[in-house]
Amino acid sequence: MGSFVGFKCQFCQYEEPGIGIGRGKAGFPFLALYRCNHCHTIGSTWIYENKIPRCSQCYDDALTILPEDTRRVNCPKCGEPGVITSKEGSWE
Repeated sequence: MGSFVGFKCQFCQYEEPGIGIGRGKAGFPFLALYRCNHCHTIGSTWIYENKIPRCSQCYDDALTILPEDTRRVNCPKCGEPGVITSKEGSWE
């Protein structure tokens, strides 16, 4: 079962309000939180066994997969520290 998180920058007010992460009933695929090293997006991508994960915005494979418990990451717009918070709801 997966959950939702949101990202918000306290400096420039950029936000990504509903990012799904976690695992469903099966081990693969699962949604992982990432930061794209190419377009600097923060989001989630499906991780499949034996496949390269890609950015959902630019489709580049230069991703940094972030642990599910990540709570601070630099803003993709201004570079200042932003906060990742848990949101209500879940997915299966």
